[in-house]
Amino acid sequence: MKIPAADNMGLSERGDGVLIPLSSNNNDKGSLFAGSLFSGATLAAYRATERLFASRGLTGELVAKTATIDYLKRIVTDGLAVASPVAEPLLKSNGNYTVKMRARVTDTAGVIGAELTAEFILLKKVD
Repeated sequence: MKIPAADNMGLSERGDGVLIPLSSNNNDKGSLFAGSLFSGATLAAYRATERLFASRGLTGELVAKTATIDYLKRIVTDGLAVASPVAEPLLKSNGNYTVKMRARVTDTAGVIGAELTAEFILLKKVD
């Protein structure tokens, strides 16, 4: 999937995470911009959710339902967002699956600077 906004911010996938480079996402305080942290964490959570559903053989259209972020500490280096499920996906009565994910953004020393919690919905495949 190509996301022009992510390309413009220099976000790139690194293994199971998303790299948020300071050089193209710094604010006037010399730290990572809050919006870039949110974007990188959301992308990491989305990609992790794709992998989670694919590992279970589930297909459909993946959409984000909600996302909130806590900014815990300034990040003055590149950031790395890595996500994992909070719980197992749940099949809803309408045939869609829902899952809550958590993405943590760390600095290069591994210190957590932000934590995002998001809910994603896998819309059932309609033939």
